Amino acid sequence: MKINKSSLILSTLLVSFATVALESDFAQPIHVSSVSQHVTMQNNRVVFKDDVLLTQGSIKLTADKLTVIRGEKANQEIMIAEGKVATFYQIQEDGKPIDAEANTIRYDVDKAEITLTGNAQVKQLNSQINGSKIIYLMEKEELTVSNDGKETRVTTVFLPAQFDKKNTEDNTSEKEE
Repeated sequence: MKINKSSLILSTLLVSFATVALESDFAQPIHVSSVSQHVTMQNNRVVFKDDVLLTQGSIKLTADKLTVIRGEKANQEIMIAEGKVATFYQIQEDGKPIDAEANTIRYDVDKAEITLTGNAQVKQLNSQINGSKIIYLMEKEELTVSNDGKETRVTTVFLPAQFDKKNTEDNTSEKEE
């Protein structure tokens, strides 16, 4: 009986995490490995500790600790990855990789919201966003970046050519003529 409940909690984690994956990632098996795992069935909680690695297709999540809290209903799970640096990596549909890191990465499945806190950073190719807190609303495709104090500022580095590939190609064609 304990194994079934543990498996149910773990499979809920794995299916829920897939919602941020590429379409091709959905068909891939999910693997979670760590030095230790603790299941609290009464609280619907699984804690993976020490050298945690979660993979599914192109997704790779690393952390010192991963806590999965199962909601009362399906798709209400909350996953919290913590570490000196917790990392998230994924290839998007357009083939561009996304790298994110923070002290804490929190994924609220019901809200489709990922929150990075503590030295938060998101990179895509040569573009980069830094702040103390980054919130990504997946369904709306909105990103909010903030810092705790007035002394520090949010920073963004991007290459305009990455956002306007057509203009870059047009300019190249004109130069060749």
